[in-house]
This record gives sequence, structure tokens and C-alpha cells, in this order.
Amino acid sequence: MNEQENKISLADYFKSANTDQSQFNYIDDESKTPSLKEAQDFVGGYVECITFPNGDVLIVNEEGKLRNLPLNPEATLLWKITFDNDNYITGRKDVVVGPAIYIKKHALKDWA
Repeated sequence: MNEQENKISLADYFKSANTDQSQFNYIDDESKTPSLKEAQDFVGGYVECITFPNGDVLIVNEEGKLRNLPLNPEATLLWKITFDNDNYITGRKDVVVGPAIYIKKHALKDWA
């Protein structure tokens, strides 16, 4: 397993995330992937989709930082183990705030 695959495989940790289910939702089954409306309701506004190098997607509130939403520890950790300072502008310095939905590549529907 190469280093990138090792980083991404850590996402499996999030199936048992410590953050309340109302703040972090891990989806690995297409039948459980939310519609756009459901995703907007979950994050509390407009959605922003962040595509990971392996094709997985993290959905967050587009205005989360502007609205001073609370830190999401699981989503932030997932961000930090995936995006480094060498290849991404914000890299490990960034954080994820507010409710987040992490959808595995094989579970994505067309809109995401």
C-alpha cells in the first residue's frame, strides 16, 4: 500500500466517529446517499463539495466559517490526514466547521 492509499484508508475510522451523528455522517452505501435537499438540510445551508484525491467527497456548509459554526473534529482530522501543505493551498492549517457528510466514491449519486 502506498502512502496516499494509507492516508485515505484511515477514513474507515470515521465509521465509528465520536462526533454526534447530527454533526458527522459517514456514507458508504449509495442507498443512504442524501439528495441535494437532504444534504442542504443536514449542513444547514448551501453545500460545498470537497473532492478527495481518491474520489470520496466531503460535503460541508459553504458559509460555515462565515457563520462561525463550531469545529467538526472528525471532518477536520479527515481533512488533515488527506490534504498536505505541499500540494494544497490551505493544507493542514485549515479546519472543517459545522455538520459534514463524508461519502465514499462508490456511494456517490450523480449530483455530488
